Amino acid sequence: MEMEKELHRVEYLQLSQQIQPHFLFNSLNAMLSLNRLGRTKDLTHALEEFSKFLRYKYTEKDALVAFEEELAYTSHYISIQQIRFGNRLKVKIDIQEDARRTYMPPYMMQTLVENAFKHGLEKQPGEKYLQIGLEREGNWVILFVADNGPGSENASFGVLGVGLINVKRRLELIYDLHSELSINREAGSTILTVKWPYTPEGKV
Repeated sequence: MEMEKELHRVEYLQLSQQIQPHFLFNSLNAMLSLNRLGRTKDLTHALEEFSKFLRYKYTEKDALVAFEEELAYTSHYISIQQIRFGNRLKVKIDIQEDARRTYMPPYMMQTLVENAFKHGLEKQPGEKYLQIGLEREGNWVILFVADNGPGSENASFGVLGVGLINVKRRLELIYDLHSELSINREAGSTILTVKWPYTPEGKV
């Protein structure tokens, strides 16, 4: 049993470290573009947000982190994207108060949001809409991330990509109780949904 726990711990750490190369490359490219356009003020802001993002990423974390920490971390990613896309990007965040105190696996929300940009919003001409919601359902919480991008074949067939399979596997490693991750295409939007046990004390 101890060996199995240790193997799960090592696997979990490996999964956690696989998560964000796409964002790092995209962020650097976005900042290079700002520099070429002479948008010094925006570049400074982007560098500040990027610095905060990296500070969180390379701070040692427990298997679960407070939702507020994860939301703040993800906001640095969104801020860089807002600088990148300007007024074309609209973001709505709707958090139920009785769900706010939950804990969650680190980087989970950011992975969902990154997926929305990578497979949806970056391909969407004109206005881009991103919506993040968290709600409580009894002893579970539900996080959803929706975007108005064109979607992909993966969304059409309910198939998860590598980053989302990563999230799903981490949920299975952490929680003994039911958890799930799904992707659906509804009314012109791609919706990523994650459900996991409500854990206000950060303990599984």
